[in-house]
Amino acid sequence: MAIIYLASAAGAPGVTTASVALTVNWPKPAILVEADIDKTTSIITGVLRGQVYHSTGLTEAAVADQYGALTHDKLWEQTVQLVPDKVLIPGFKSLQGAASAGPHFFRSLLDALRPYESNGYDIIIDGGRLRVNDPRLPLMREADSLTVFGDRTLPSVASILSHWRSLDENRNPIPEWLKAALDEIGHAGYLDVILVERATTQETWSVSDVTKALDTNLLGSIPWDPKGAAVYSLGAPTLRSHNTPYARSTGALLHAYADVLNTRTYSTTDWEEQR
Repeated sequence: MAIIYLASAAGAPGVTTASVALTVNWPKPAILVEADIDKTTSIITGVLRGQVYHSTGLTEAAVADQYGALTHDKLWEQTVQLVPDKVLIPGFKSLQGAASAGPHFFRSLLDALRPYESNGYDIIIDGGRLRVNDPRLPLMREADSLTVFGDRTLPSVASILSHWRSLDENRNPIPEWLKAALDEIGHAGYLDVILVERATTQETWSVSDVTKALDTNLLGSIPWDPKGAAVYSLGAPTLRSHNTPYARSTGALLHAYADVLNTRTYSTTDWEEQR
């Protein structure tokens, strides 16, 4: 089972939209967990266009966990189908419920997800925005790719670095909370970056300058394509959607993840057989 955790350092520039696009097009069965704790579900109201009643999801899972009853079967009861072999566990129903979810719940959630490995499922997690002392750290530590979204502006690059490393008075790098947490389990190399292009290239850095500053693996980029993105964010019509710049970038990211996961979790044969 591969776990992909998607997040941003400042705001969430397209994290949810990308998580849906990746899940729908993932070459294996996949479970999308909407684990953003700064908002209620936007996938049910977005790509599913409000056609599914929000009666299941992380709120019900958290209640079950309080009674020690969050099993893999109970978790499956919280799923909603996106497309065949791809399901969604919707986010919280209320901001209060999201704010009260602590590390214990997310550890229990991880344990409830593990049995789906034998059924061939991969897990994609929409984490929204990173935060210091993030209660979802148990999920991040187990991820085979902790993918952080940003753009090519200085504030965005600085925001990512604020979670990863800083400089002491002698300008020597020192790890911040996220790097320190991943270093503990030997996963510091599992941080990946996706760059989201802006409507204008004014005041942006070159890709090479960004990757040099971050010193992490660049998975790829997502173009500025509101029409193509609307298929996965708002449930816009899918006619010829596979030809949009957004769809093509999703395909390129799938290939990039294949390369990453081949070295971290899968054998090449496993991934290629699924594709």
